[in-house]
Amino acid sequence: MTAINPARLKIQCAELVESFRNPPGFISELHDLLAFYGARIRQTGLSQTPLTLEIYQVPPPVLRALVLELSQLIDKNPEQGLLLVDALWQEEWLEIRQLGVSLLGYLPTSAPERILDRIQIWIKESASEDLKRQIMTRAMTRLLDEKPSHVLDFLKSLASNDTRADRQGALFGLVPIAEDPDFENLPVIFNILRDILLIDETVLTKEISALIHSLQKKSDQETAYFLVRQMALASKPRIFRVIRQVLPLFSKESQQLLREKLRNYS
Repeated sequence: MTAINPARLKIQCAELVESFRNPPGFISELHDLLAFYGARIRQTGLSQTPLTLEIYQVPPPVLRALVLELSQLIDKNPEQGLLLVDALWQEEWLEIRQLGVSLLGYLPTSAPERILDRIQIWIKESASEDLKRQIMTRAMTRLLDEKPSHVLDFLKSLASNDTRADRQGALFGLVPIAEDPDFENLPVIFNILRDILLIDETVLTKEISALIHSLQKKSDQETAYFLVRQMALASKPRIFRVIRQVLPLFSKESQQLLREKLRNYS
């Protein structure tokens, strides 16, 4: 793995960006750049799911430098940028798909469906939970900032879909919204989470717990009362397992309330 010289990396990225309008040429040169900085290996450690993507294992500054060079071009040339994003996603290499995900998050939001349609397809095509999480956060960065109602409607749609991948995607996408200090409309998030909790299944406990953790940090009392209501409505026994997992996060008063309600259902 080659050590990073910032000045050289900047020059390399600038040279690569010259092929912006030629996706096949760009990708060929991108492989050369990633091979220069990486150690080509078979991807094995990103999740417990068997994966088919390969990985260059390049240092994070390399991708950050590429995104920095390309972001303004994507903003000024969205049609060409979308062609490049689609070409990047077709490559079965982790870093190249990660670059496509990040660049999708810089596209102008005049046509939100072009962004959201790709996100929904990509989360179904991704075996890695880490990559899915990146899709549901980085690919919606600008859209969430400029058109948050579109994002929330999209997440609500995912939460109501039949596939586990869509519901998992909704949970991943809700976490950064819940953690946004400027976002105060928690009932919107609670309503989407409720739709997921109503589905009779035992999976996604980890993802649900992570979202509840974010909500609890935002409002301990509101989140506790939400969970109390869900004990009567949500899929069982998953809701009880989730509450027991997140119980230590809450204040003493909320813990007492939740324990009392749990005893009533035991």
